[in-house]
Amino acid sequence: MKNIYENRRYKLYAILPVALLLISLYFIPKIPLDSTLRGGIQVQLQTNQTINTQNLTNYINSKVSQAQASVLISPGGVSVTIATNSSLANAQDILVNLYGADSNYSQQAVFVATYQNALRSGPNVTAQAALNSSLANESRIAVYMAGQTQLLMSTLSPFLASGTYPYNATNPTSMLAAANNAYSDASSVYKSQVISVLQQAVQFSSYSYDEVTPTLGTYFLQQMEYIIIAAFIIVAVAVFFIFRTPIPSLAVVFGAGNDILVALGAMGAFGIPLGVASIGGLLMLIGFSIDTDMLSAIRIIKRTEGTPTDRAFSTMKTGLTMTSAAIISFGILLIVSYFAFIPTYYEIASVVIFGLIADVFTTWFGNTVMVLWYKQRKESI
Repeated sequence: MKNIYENRRYKLYAILPVALLLISLYFIPKIPLDSTLRGGIQVQLQTNQTINTQNLTNYINSKVSQAQASVLISPGGVSVTIATNSSLANAQDILVNLYGADSNYSQQAVFVATYQNALRSGPNVTAQAALNSSLANESRIAVYMAGQTQLLMSTLSPFLASGTYPYNATNPTSMLAAANNAYSDASSVYKSQVISVLQQAVQFSSYSYDEVTPTLGTYFLQQMEYIIIAAFIIVAVAVFFIFRTPIPSLAVVFGAGNDILVALGAMGAFGIPLGVASIGGLLMLIGFSIDTDMLSAIRIIKRTEGTPTDRAFSTMKTGLTMTSAAIISFGILLIVSYFAFIPTYYEIASVVIFGLIADVFTTWFGNTVMVLWYKQRKESI
């Protein structure tokens, strides 16, 4: 096989990864978020039935209030995502407020016990004033919790019969228990309604039902963004520490970044949802990309046998063998997860395969070209 880096115009190879990057930037905004990040309900149906996604979407929206459904053909079946019901979402927020209020009430109860114990040894103006303040706070918190509990019951009225969950309006423990039971039962009722609607439209052998509140989904998305940014910063620092020069360091970081962006673009183009599982695949992809990029840069810059172009070509053959083995491995995982109906593995394998294919172009036509140009220019100087 001819050494492709002996071509005088080998620098033009860099057009390929840049072109992939530009195409990917167009598709990245089209990436759908699954329920783990945007919040809502995701139901995976295992079925062999041929599904018209538009008809099923319209049917769900007509039968389930506020559904805003989206339907995707998933491995071995259908993936249905439904927006969180506003009543359940509001009740979740109220329940969080109740937990916070109950914590404050418990704290005031500790203060009350402490001050009462101090007053048993004799009159104490300061302790008496503090006790009165804590008792007033307890009363205020109890009134607040009673109002919130009543509001929660009213919010969940579309799913629960009135008066089903009695509680003591002066006892925070009683109110919190009633609110928890009401929310849990309302969620179960809503789940039954959703599954019933789907059973009328799709013949499925099994299903999985996952629910994430919008607040938690937003939190997950923010944390994942922080993790990816932190990973890139750590990688950039480590790479710069190894080479101590900007060009090779930038080339390695560019390689990892381009692989991630191309994988995201492929997700947008093929409708692969972005979720906790696929983000795990992206993090794995950073490791694969850095591995091949560092292999190329270290051999070209730090080795001395042969010419830089010979070392670059030899490294490419080694790297392609490594990448091919990884693609085959994840390809097997993709096939198995497709027929075994394991959406998590399917998402991870899809993302990694797209990224590894992008890595072939990015590493050997982008990163290696930059490092080789830098090495030849340094030697000529």
